[in-house]
Order: sequence, then structure tokens, then C-alpha cells
Amino acid sequence: MSMEQIGPIEILVGENNSKVPFSTSLLLNDKEGSVLIDCGGGSRVFDYLKQKNIAEIYLTHYHLDHIWGAHLFPDAKLSINPYDLKKVSNPREMAKASGIYALYGEKEADRWLERQLNKPETDEFKLRWKPVLNITDQVYPYEQTIDVAGTNMTILHTPGHTEGYCSPYFPEYGVLYAGDFDLTSFGPWYNDADSDIDQFFESAERTLEVDAKYYVTGHHKGTFERSEYKQRLRIYIDKIREREENTKVAIQKGVFPKDIVYQEIFYLLKNHRQHRRHMGPEILGIAKHIQHLIKQGYPFEDYFRDFVKEHGLHTEWLNYRSEPEIT
Repeated sequence: MSMEQIGPIEILVGENNSKVPFSTSLLLNDKEGSVLIDCGGGSRVFDYLKQKNIAEIYLTHYHLDHIWGAHLFPDAKLSINPYDLKKVSNPREMAKASGIYALYGEKEADRWLERQLNKPETDEFKLRWKPVLNITDQVYPYEQTIDVAGTNMTILHTPGHTEGYCSPYFPEYGVLYAGDFDLTSFGPWYNDADSDIDQFFESAERTLEVDAKYYVTGHHKGTFERSEYKQRLRIYIDKIREREENTKVAIQKGVFPKDIVYQEIFYLLKNHRQHRRHMGPEILGIAKHIQHLIKQGYPFEDYFRDFVKEHGLHTEWLNYRSEPEIT
């Protein structure tokens, strides 16, 4: 495990340099108990954290790579954003938000859930949904100052990656946890049913509106000072425009809906050959881009209809939205 520190904020890099399914966490220590931001670093990080008195854990969103170790700290007070409480409380809502229902329909999605929830629990350090379901009934507020271990934190609502996604900001030390604005070469992830392309653009700009000096990414790119983050963020966000242009050109060239998923809009062909699980996100991401192009006035309604039919999408669950929970 590697670690750096800015003021009282420990930046705990996860295993494999925080490459998915691992992620970077923040830790703030206090004599009355330490506060953790996200919990997906892997066994070495978890072993380090078990030496601390973890009093509180704030989870930025429901994605498993950011929360899967939270059950290892049963004495900590856990909270999550107001949109995602129902997703970690109800596996059906989690599956709807992540796109499982859109891809497979209700019956197959229910079978998928049953398999996930009935997997044997043989290793506490194995990523599983079951241990983190119903792990909290608490939400934190957006856009308000919260005292965490004697340090002020404001949790910015920065949706797009997911509808509830947030970016914790520590103004006294000029630190923003950019998290899944991770600046990776793959580009932004908005391939869930509750993701939104326009919100992703808006939230990327929001991360630059605060007076942050340091931006901590959630996955294997590390910490950037403001000028470099701003430069890399432009390149990162342009990946969305590149994917959309490639989608548009493929449609205009007459690529059939069954074949557009092999045009390397998101994943390379070799990735599809290596991991069949990439096809679902590919389909969902392309569907979102076609919808986004239609929204801009492109006459792709017939193509979208054929795409939905070809890939068996269930459009009633394609753009999941929920009401925030207030407790």
C-alpha cells in the first residue's frame, strides 16, 4: 500500500495502484476516531485501516469498487448520498441503476440477482454485493459544511457518472476528491442506467469551480495539482465527444445495429474477446450516445429502435432515475 498526505488528509492508494476493482480512499485521523472516505482499497488498505479507530465512513456512490470493504468496519457510522441509499438497501434498485434490468429484463435480472446474493461467502476480501447491502440507513447532505475529524468538508453533488455521485471537498487544504473523474486513458464511465452524458459534462466543469489546489483521483492516476488536472480533464472529457462522433459516423456509414458494438466505441475488440462482461456496458453506452444524438436533432430514431430490438434492451429501465432519500 502506498500513501501520501496533504495536511491531515491521508491518501490511501488501493491495490494494483487503485486499478478497478480497487480504488483510492481518504483518511482523516482524530483522537475521537478516524473518518474514511470510500472503502475499496483491498486487503492491504483494509489491514491498515483496522489499526485505526474508524468512527465514520462516507461513501461517494454505490459502485462496488468504492464500497466493498465497508462491512469490515461494523462499529463505524456509515452514510451515503441521498440518491444511493435505496440502492444499497434494495438489490433490485441497485440492479436497475446499474443497467441489469435494461439489459436483461425483469425475469432474467431477478435470476441474476439471486445468483449474486447466493454466492458462498468464503473470503471476506472478495468483492460481493451481499455484505454491503443494508449496510447503512444514513445519508449525508450535499453542499453543506460537515466537520470530519476537526476538518471542514463539503460534499459537492456532481452527477453524470451516477445520479448521486459526489466529490468531497476540503477547502481548508484545497483538496478535492475527484474520484471517478479519474483521468484514465479509457475515459469517463457513464455506462449505467442512472448515468447521464450532459450531467457528466456539467459536473466536470463543477470540479473546476471550487478553489482546489489538489485533485485526488480514485483510480491509478494519482493526485494532480490544479493546472495539470485542468489540462488532463479536457482530454478526458473529449473522450466523450470522440465516442459520440464515432457513433454518429458509424450510423451514417450504414453500420448495422448488430455490428456497431464491435466498432471499438468503448472497448477494443481484444477486450471483448478476453471478457464477455464488457458487452453489456458497450451496449448501454452506445444506447446513451444514440439517444444523446437524437436529442441534438439527428434523425436516428429508427436506428435506435432497431438497436433496441437487436440487443434486446428494455427501454423502460434504460434511463433510471430515483427520488433522493431524506432521513
